[in-house]
Amino acid sequence: MEVVILHTNDTHGRLQPPVTDRLRALRDEHPDALLLDAGDSITAGNLGFRVGGEPVLETMSELGYRAMCLGNRETHPRKELFPIKIDRARFPILSANMVAKGDAPLPVVPHVILPWHGIRVGVFGVTVPMFTKKQWSQPLCDYWFDHPLRAARKQVDELRPQVDLLIALTHIGFGPDRELAAACPELDLIIGGHSHTDLDEPAWVEGQAPVLQARAFGFYAGVALLSVKGGRGRLLRWEKRPLRDDLPAGR
Repeated sequence: MEVVILHTNDTHGRLQPPVTDRLRALRDEHPDALLLDAGDSITAGNLGFRVGGEPVLETMSELGYRAMCLGNRETHPRKELFPIKIDRARFPILSANMVAKGDAPLPVVPHVILPWHGIRVGVFGVTVPMFTKKQWSQPLCDYWFDHPLRAARKQVDELRPQVDLLIALTHIGFGPDRELAAACPELDLIIGGHSHTDLDEPAWVEGQAPVLQARAFGFYAGVALLSVKGGRGRLLRWEKRPLRDDLPAGR
């Protein structure tokens, strides 16, 4: 069984024509692909919010995104504002290491299990800690973040027995993604964001799960082809596909 994963990250509001046109064409080229995003898709800053919500999340819903990792741009420390920053998404937003305090709503989920042609694809998210238990401003926050690698370990232990393909969809940066690969060899794939890393090929960590990232600002989408057999996935090939004409120099 082969599975195609299309992925973006750190688009920061650039998911608009012609980027969306090319992403739709890529979807038409791979109609059975699972489309994922590794966070920071919106335009508002970490403490800001857009009145009426973020239209880009509706665009992503229409494009068929199946899940997105919560990025730092999508967070807010207050329970009155955090939910409305992401309420226009019609797909799950993932963060296994975000914790709500008291009666604060938590409009994210730790993971999803996506059925796909008879196999089960597990996807969990972890986010760079924006508010921590020891932060001086914690009394003003309705949320805090656990350590992403500790949360990831719990997700791997829970999900690996249930799924045929296990993907970490992260917004913690390229260095921590490599640490995650080394710490959790049970993972089949890591799709990351936050550091805007421009890879020309998958990053392999001592033969563990490959780490993928597709720069930022809608310049590229990643296309990963995986083989799934015996309850595990293996990356066969990966490429970046340009979504914009004004690519960085040398690309």
